[in-house]
Amino acid sequence: MKKYKYYVGIVLILMIVPMIMKTIKTNHKIFYKKNSYKIKENFYIEEKKYYYEFIIEKGNKQFSFTINNKLNKSKKVIKKIKEYKEGNLFCILPFYRNNISLKLYCRKNNVQVSNDYIKEDENYQKILNKIRKFYIPKEKSKIVTNYKKCKIYQGNLLKDDILYLWNYKGIYIIKNNEIKSKKILNEDIYDNLESIATKRYYVLLDNRSINGIDTIYYYDSYKDKLKTIKLKMKLAKNSYINGIIEKDVYITDPKKKIQYRWTISSNELIEIGNEELQYIKYVNNKKKLLTKSDFFMKKQYFTNERISNKKISASNDCIYQNNNYYFKEDNMFYRQLKSGYKELLFELNDVKEWSVIDRKIIMVKDDSIYLYDDELGLRKILEYNELKYNYHNIYQIGK
Repeated sequence: MKKYKYYVGIVLILMIVPMIMKTIKTNHKIFYKKNSYKIKENFYIEEKKYYYEFIIEKGNKQFSFTINNKLNKSKKVIKKIKEYKEGNLFCILPFYRNNISLKLYCRKNNVQVSNDYIKEDENYQKILNKIRKFYIPKEKSKIVTNYKKCKIYQGNLLKDDILYLWNYKGIYIIKNNEIKSKKILNEDIYDNLESIATKRYYVLLDNRSINGIDTIYYYDSYKDKLKTIKLKMKLAKNSYINGIIEKDVYITDPKKKIQYRWTISSNELIEIGNEELQYIKYVNNKKKLLTKSDFFMKKQYFTNERISNKKISASNDCIYQNNNYYFKEDNMFYRQLKSGYKELLFELNDVKEWSVIDRKIIMVKDDSIYLYDDELGLRKILEYNELKYNYHNIYQIGK
């Protein structure tokens, strides 16, 4: 009997340990083959989200892409790949071990292109007709809502998107199922205020006074409440927000040469960087410590910092974020995995400003804001005449 209990215990341990290991596993990198395709699979967790990156190759045909799905943290999640060819288009449709939404990946004239870029292509439509039972692209919304001085394409926002638009006294809060406004100030302020947004919070530094900043406003979208925080220590007028990591807002005072961390949940402003301590910067969600001389060479932002990488693009209009390079060459916007291949996402001319937020590209053209993601492609989300004259820091999308 004792022997029996001993062996049962061993069997239970052998069953439980792999389950525990799978639960705590945070990443893996593996190589395998399916249907003559070589597959590099990279699983990782970033900001509590689960991602699989794939680089798929067969001869001179290469594809790279990322999916946001837990897939039970499994390995070798692609079980088969179907391929389709029409004219100058060659596409693959990967099938996964779990029942998740499928997506078509295509190359046109030997360059990987987004489905949105080729949506009007006759050959693409022929391929879509062949795979209707597997994959149907989502349609963009044609519904327009007029609100205040804005024309809003609400249906072109995804369920979790929140667009914040500064209206000189407060903000418009725009979702795909709701639009409202929140007054913050009593008078119009036309100078650009320092602000940042997450999925839950919109944070604003009140830098109107030449004497400095002693007030922070923040709007909690979950509770639909605006709060005002009076700071015990005044910040210089030219203080700016480095970025947000979870619920911590990082702020730099260039005049005092001090960096602060303001925790939204506890309303604490703590000095974290000065001449004795190193200054903090986050690059691709990883903390990096900088000396005073390095930190104050320029303004330090955690996201959307322009870089130069001649191996990726000759353009200096390049952003490295979420393991991807995003860059613009002429009117073309591209994305490339760090170790993957270039993908042409869309073409849009006369873009005045663009940035990357949570793997989405948001940009201003003329009087309009556009948004790109892989689910809906490129679409207009808002028209607002003020954007012709003033657009810097006037809009934020919660991430």
